Amino acid sequence: MKTKKIYVSLLILCALISAQNVEAKMTKEAHNLYQQACACEYKSDYKTAIKIIQQAIEMNGDDAMLYTKIAGLYSDTGNYEEALSAYKKAVKLRPNDAFIYISMGSILQTIGDYENAYNAFKQAQTIYPEYKYNYLNLANIEYFRKNYTSAIDNYNTFLNAYPDHMEANENLANVYSITNEHSKACDIYASLYKKYPSAFTEYEKYGLALFETKQYQAASGMLEKALNGNEDSALINAKLALTYQNMGENEKSLEKFVRTFEINPELTALKFDYANLLGNMDKNNEAIEQYKDYLKAFPEDADAYRNLGLVYKKIDNTDLALFNFEKSYSKDSSNIETKKELAYCYHKKQDYNNALKYYDFALKSEPENPELLANKALTLHAMGNYVSAIELYKELLEKQSNERLERNLAAASIAYGYELYDKQDYGQAILYFEDAIDLNDREASAHFGYARANAKMGCTDIAIASYEKAAMLAPGNIDYATELNNYREANKTTTEPAVQKPIEEVPIISPVVTESVSDVKTLIKKGDEAYKQNKLDEAIDFYTKAVIFNPSDKFVMQKIANIYKIQGNNTKALSFYDKILALDENNSDAYFNKGLVYANQKNYDECIKCFQKVISLSPEYPYAYYSLGMAYEQKGMNDEAIEYYSLYSGIESDEKMLNIVNQRIKNLENK
Repeated sequence: MKTKKIYVSLLILCALISAQNVEAKMTKEAHNLYQQACACEYKSDYKTAIKIIQQAIEMNGDDAMLYTKIAGLYSDTGNYEEALSAYKKAVKLRPNDAFIYISMGSILQTIGDYENAYNAFKQAQTIYPEYKYNYLNLANIEYFRKNYTSAIDNYNTFLNAYPDHMEANENLANVYSITNEHSKACDIYASLYKKYPSAFTEYEKYGLALFETKQYQAASGMLEKALNGNEDSALINAKLALTYQNMGENEKSLEKFVRTFEINPELTALKFDYANLLGNMDKNNEAIEQYKDYLKAFPEDADAYRNLGLVYKKIDNTDLALFNFEKSYSKDSSNIETKKELAYCYHKKQDYNNALKYYDFALKSEPENPELLANKALTLHAMGNYVSAIELYKELLEKQSNERLERNLAAASIAYGYELYDKQDYGQAILYFEDAIDLNDREASAHFGYARANAKMGCTDIAIASYEKAAMLAPGNIDYATELNNYREANKTTTEPAVQKPIEEVPIISPVVTESVSDVKTLIKKGDEAYKQNKLDEAIDFYTKAVIFNPSDKFVMQKIANIYKIQGNNTKALSFYDKILALDENNSDAYFNKGLVYANQKNYDECIKCFQKVISLSPEYPYAYYSLGMAYEQKGMNDEAIEYYSLYSGIESDEKMLNIVNQRIKNLENK
């Protein structure tokens, strides 16, 4: 804060005005002595000047000007008590002289008696309110007294009269910084820097104000200028380190942190920010040490424990991460980020009860947070609380589609379906397997569970079709294939398969339509009943009649084709798959099954065409790649077989199948 220049000008003004007002009352002898004293003062011979004025006072002791003169001389020589005593005598002689009070206030301010200095300046203001410079004195003394609101009012009053006064502007900017009105401080500093670039010296304060208003680029420029004149300032180096850190210039920030601690290694509070920087730069071990040093001095800082936990989490030390997150939570249980981290860590450790507890705590603050809700659903899923998990998955999917959540929902539905199956609640199990199939028709375990539950319910045809689907989707799964064969054997028909004819000679049966079979639904129902009883030819008959009524029913045609495939009647099976494709040329399932029929016939060229067509229609159809690999392997085209086995392994998630296909690849590579 700069005030000396102001006070000097006021003393001179005081002396001049006093001289003008009282010269007529001074005796000639006293006046001569006064002039001699002034000459000595001009030569800086204050001791002689004081003696001469004392002689004048002895001659003319009722003259106020003599007391103001000697008071000024005492003040110049640092004899403040004598100066104040002389001013008090002067003010008794002239009680309405505002400038005597201002001079007294200046001395009182100099010796730190701010209360009496303020009273003196206020008295001067009462006597002479038009004197605007006194508002600057009042502003400065209120600054010292920390009455910042009053200081701001007085600075602004003064600056209304003298808007370009540099020191007053600087002092006002400083007060704004102290009162956290940093934007106002920045405005004043910016104006001064623009007007007086060569005289401006408040780089440090301007830089700090810019830092507080997050104008980091500008702050770095000012602080760098401040550092040029004060390289050993720990404060400037520290603020520059923080400024660079906020700008993302980590290397520069690191350099300034190191320099700051070289200057003052005891700045423990700064180690929190230093540790944060080191963590962001993946200097994890150094960051850990800095956090620990900081926490020795500030053991109640919840943020430091949480950030330390984050570093341990980053280096995959889940136990120490949890320990520090728990410490953070014990210091501040309201921080939602800490709750989230606790939930994630317990989830990772498969401590699902604690994970669920902290997910629920976090969701109280952010009840619509989709990530928290999804993780809670996963936790419920892992705990075997399938119903709640399924409900939560569905709620999330209603708001926004998400492929990962759909897979999780399907997995939970399958798991719960098997749980219901084990409880012999086959009807409910079927519903959950159906939900899973609707979500992912290519999930073999869903079709297998659906087959088992239908088998228990006596729905043989649906069971066989679903067993086949499961075996088709997971051709390397021995359990699926074994159960399918066993079930077929237990429910096989005694009817001999029809003699195969060339495709062009296989017409659709043209039955006589009677009243008893005129309803399509009835025909399909009778076909299903016949299928359950393993009367496959009767089933084909009813299904075929149904197709007569509805020639575009691909679903019924699929039933017919599948029965022919079960019977080993490949020609007729191909015929009906072709009819399906005539209705729907993009039916990837029909192409896939057609490819399987060709594979049974060892017609690998045609089956390869079918599987390639499936891939062109449905690039995510995993078993088309696997089947292509097998077809090429049968043809002895090992490179092509390896290529498609590799493509299959890239999209398959079933561990057993991956082991099988990787072994096939290995065998082929060794040939």
